[in-house]
Amino acid sequence: MNEITEQASLYFQSGLYCSQSVFGSFSEKYGLEKDIAFKIACGLGSGVRSAEICGAVSGAALVIGLKCGDNLATCNAEVENFIRRFKNWNGDTVCRNLLGCDISTPDGREKAIKDNLFKTRCDDMVRSAVEILVDMGY
Repeated sequence: MNEITEQASLYFQSGLYCSQSVFGSFSEKYGLEKDIAFKIACGLGSGVRSAEICGAVSGAALVIGLKCGDNLATCNAEVENFIRRFKNWNGDTVCRNLLGCDISTPDGREKAIKDNLFKTRCDDMVRSAVEILVDMGY
């Protein structure tokens, strides 16, 4: 594990959302203050509050956009590459599929808490997203 991965995991374990943890771990490298990055990524947690696309994936897409968003073709290719790699590593990019429950519902959230998924599986998603980004040169 590298330093950025550990930092992202610490952010997540401290109570930040997966999206905030990934985006915030890279933001200063690309000229964005960490506190602003946390605010930008806040609404993306828990699959944009609907158990859709994983917040770690959304946070990674923000990192890619921050680095190369001035070139649409490059940005799109990088996001597509990240998505492909994340799916290969984790099997999916959809929060409810990754967790095996829909955390946008009371029952699904209760199951995730009971099964400790936020501390285990979600942390794995944060770590894998960061590892992929680092491997891609971010």
